[in-house]
Parts: sequence; structure tokens; C-alpha cells
Amino acid sequence: MKTGLLYGIVASSKTRVRCVFCGVYIPKASKCIEQHTNGAKHKENIELMNENGICLLEDILHCKPCKQDLSEDESVTKHIESEDHANWMAAMDDLVDGEFITLDAYLSCEKDDVFCEVCNSSVNCSLLSIEEHVNHINHRANITERLKPLNGIFPVDNDDEVWCKVCDAYIDNTVQSILSHIDDDEQHMEWFSEIEDLIENQDVSIESFLTIEHENFAYCNKCHVEVICNSLTIESHVNSDAHLNQFGL
Repeated sequence: MKTGLLYGIVASSKTRVRCVFCGVYIPKASKCIEQHTNGAKHKENIELMNENGICLLEDILHCKPCKQDLSEDESVTKHIESEDHANWMAAMDDLVDGEFITLDAYLSCEKDDVFCEVCNSSVNCSLLSIEEHVNHINHRANITERLKPLNGIFPVDNDDEVWCKVCDAYIDNTVQSILSHIDDDEQHMEWFSEIEDLIENQDVSIESFLTIEHENFAYCNKCHVEVICNSLTIESHVNSDAHLNQFGL
């Protein structure tokens, strides 16, 4: 019989047990308990706990983001659909989007902090702490350095500028100017949008083109050939018979 905190099943009375994860009472019979713990809803609640920062402290469910215990009749699903929890998750997702900050260890209750990959440091997992971190000049500078090779941006002899290979344009060598170019420049964004649409699911890599200053080619891993890295040439290649044959089309 699957009982104990590992399965979320705790004693309630002589005739019933309680599933802490699901917030329900179950007849104290092996068959009923097995049926519940093997059920899809029970397993789903365990997955949701690991994705939402909900952990089991003794026999009480505790939500780390909301800093509160769940009541006995409150299921995991009911809690994560609550306004406070949903708002916290949405605000946190907005904060860390594109910031190379991982929440997985915090949300699975393995750690109390989050980890910033570009700064190689842990950050207290609160909205205020993370907002302060992502807006700090050191983090913005580290983000810039991480994004340069992903966006074809290279240093030049003049330290006051950098060169964007994608746009063949020079940009002021400041954090604000570089990030503004990557995020807001129409030509830059349009180039990436077109190329990424063309190479999606085509096994064509543009990594070397973006990271090596004088490289002019993308590489097709299916056909094992170099392709000039522009939208017209890549479109012609991915629609060619030779390439389509590699996919059995």
C-alpha cells in the first residue's frame, strides 16, 4: 500500500486517510489508496508541485513563492490557480525572460535561490531581489557580452564602436546601444526572423556565421555542405531536391 509522505498519504481517522497533494480524503483501504496514487490527477499534482515551488514540510504543503501553507482541503491545482500565485509566476516569468536566470531548482524546492548564468551567481528568489539584479549595470554588461556572439556583433579597432555583421552597421560600444540594437533595430530583427523561419527543422546551423567574424556561410548538417548565409541562398537550398531528399520528401 502506497502510504507515507513520499506519496502524500497521511493518516486522518480510523476509516480514512488524506492525500496532502490533492486535498482529498480516501477510504483507508489498500485498493482505494493504490487507485488514487496511481491516478493521473495525483501524478499531475506532483508534477505541478515541482513546477510551482510547492514542497512538503512534514505533512503540510508549503508554497515558497506565496510564503504560505496550503489548507488541508486545498489541492495543489486549486492553489496554483489562485490569483496571488498566478500573479507571482507571471511577474517572475517576465522578469527572467531573456536574462539567463534559471528557476528550475527553486521551483522544484531543491534550492532557495535562483541562479544567474551570465553572472555565475545565486540570487535570492524574490521579485524585488531579481528585479534589482537584472537591472544592475554588471548584469546588463554580462548580458551584452553573452548576446554579442549570438547576434554577429564584433569588436573593431575603434573601441568606441562595435560592428554588427548582420546589418553591416557600426554601433556605439555601450551596453545600452548594443542591447537596443539587438532588441529594437528593425533590420536586425527582420534578418533573424527570416533566417530562423527558413532553417527551422531543416538542420541548418548559422552558429559559425554569427560567432566567426569573417565566416560567410551557414552549414547544412543534412547535406554536409556550406550555404551562403543569406535568406535567398538558404531558401533556395532548403527547397532544393538534394536537400528535400535527405528528409525523404
